[in-house]
Amino acid sequence: MEAEIVSVDSLDVFLHLAGPLAILTGVFVSALMIFRQMRLNYVLAQENYKIAIRSKSLSYSLYSNEHLRDARIKVEQVFGPMFAIKEAIPMAEINEKIKRSSGDAKGRHGNDTELYASILTLLAHWENMALSIDAGLADDDVCFEMVASTLIQHVKIFRNFIEERRARNPRIYDHLMGLRRRWEERLIRIQRSNFQPILTAEKQS
Repeated sequence: MEAEIVSVDSLDVFLHLAGPLAILTGVFVSALMIFRQMRLNYVLAQENYKIAIRSKSLSYSLYSNEHLRDARIKVEQVFGPMFAIKEAIPMAEINEKIKRSSGDAKGRHGNDTELYASILTLLAHWENMALSIDAGLADDDVCFEMVASTLIQHVKIFRNFIEERRARNPRIYDHLMGLRRRWEERLIRIQRSNFQPILTAEKQS
């Protein structure tokens, strides 16, 4: 009889504990599932963000739209191939080209307004890209691999044009000049690593 009472009491305790335990187990499982779902959402959000900034980066190619292609073509028609120019173009030469009295797209005073607009378009394009990189909206590595040499060359040959505009507005092209400096240093590091001397076994010994 006593054994039956103990057995009944044990069953009663178990039943009283089973309810809370089941609730706690359900809460734990639900929390675990919510955590896993939140983690999955976070991973997906990160991947979507990476895809978005890479897509944004690809849009900064000079071949991404007709307007930019036309600007680059116009500049090279007047000054020649960009990578053939070794030094910054003197401001006097730029002004002479802009103020020439013959050619297409002349303004009221014979100015080549298309050339001036093309230079501004190229520099504004690079400034917008640099701002997007600084704001985390475009991928620095993707942009670097795609246009680093071109951007650095454009800043180099139009340095006098840039400095003249910055003399009137010191904040203009701030992001572009900062990016150009970082990318130049990065290119130098890459070139140094690519041309490290190979030590033969004889030299190493």
